[in-house]
Amino acid sequence: MEPVHYNYEDFARLPTAVFRIMGYDMLGVPKTRFRRIVMRLYRILCLACHGFCVGFMIFRMVEGKTINNISLIMRYGTLVTYVINSDTKYATALQRGAIQSLNTKLAVLYPKTTLDKIYHRVNEHYWSKMFIYLVLFYIGSSIMVVIGPIITSIISYCTNNDFTYMHCYPYFIFDPEKDSVWIYVGIYAVEWLHSTQMVISNVATDLWLIYFQVQINMHLRGIIRSLEDHQPSVDREDEDRRFVAKIVEKHVYLVELQNDLNGIFGGSLLLSLLTTASVLCTVSVYTLIQGLTLEGVTYVFFIGTSSLQVFLVCYYGQEVFDLSSNIAQAVYNHDFHNASISYKKWLLVIIIRAQQPVELSAMGYLPISLDTFKQVMSVTYRVIAMLRQMIQ
Repeated sequence: MEPVHYNYEDFARLPTAVFRIMGYDMLGVPKTRFRRIVMRLYRILCLACHGFCVGFMIFRMVEGKTINNISLIMRYGTLVTYVINSDTKYATALQRGAIQSLNTKLAVLYPKTTLDKIYHRVNEHYWSKMFIYLVLFYIGSSIMVVIGPIITSIISYCTNNDFTYMHCYPYFIFDPEKDSVWIYVGIYAVEWLHSTQMVISNVATDLWLIYFQVQINMHLRGIIRSLEDHQPSVDREDEDRRFVAKIVEKHVYLVELQNDLNGIFGGSLLLSLLTTASVLCTVSVYTLIQGLTLEGVTYVFFIGTSSLQVFLVCYYGQEVFDLSSNIAQAVYNHDFHNASISYKKWLLVIIIRAQQPVELSAMGYLPISLDTFKQVMSVTYRVIAMLRQMIQ
């Protein structure tokens, strides 16, 4: 049985589906009127709960009465940086027109025939099962951070016959002796929707970034493969000229698409790297303070998945840089000795353009690569060590 070669729309299913968890439809897929109303109401509810929780968090910080130990300071530090990170990415996702425009351009460029799909090896660029499992694990570890307190309360009830009414965020204060159990249920519902807004904004925006970057990388690989396979000849001068002109045109267009990608995601990338490092620092110190509890274990998983999230973005940034640099190498290595003079001049144009590699960048200031990831992790470790020493 022949393998199924994926269409362009298949690639968009994962990031689109993740965003729908919080009621946001990035591509505006046609749906029934009832479903559209339900999704819109759910979207408004998530935003309202998020805004309410952020407002209450700011109130507690300004009030200052309930933040009375190092553990809570670290917890609030984590929440503030994660809110900034998530809201920045949500603001990026609100550029729906620009994202849809880039999506349409890449859809037009995507291989249409089966032979073209085989040549571009589209299936090799599709979401792997491991990648999907990592996304699910990230969402699952974030869910555990939210439901961990109620699980702890249930365990306490089963072992000590005492339900402790714990919940996720410290800025809501619940007194079981004075407040109704329905207030506790309401607090948990609000915290759940607040967390949904933050977690999905965080992961889904990066999924769209990776999705677009994978498409551009696939086409760069196609250019390299085309150059390596082509055998020019003086006898086919016109054909060779058309071939190399098409390569130059496609390369220029991919550079434009990469610039579009950087324009959409560059701002969130810069702030995301800073806030993610801060989140990792505060969460790590908070986990060290809490010790080996259910909450501490869930935060350990959260630290791991957050680090992996940064790594994946940096990995694909490194990949586009390497591929664009390899275009010049592919030109030099392919058999051009029997080509015409005009063909060789066109090759020089490609080599000159490839001297400035395409890169994923944060607002043009910071190229995103594996070296960036190493620097972020290095700074994070140093800050964690410094905070731990200060606390001790």
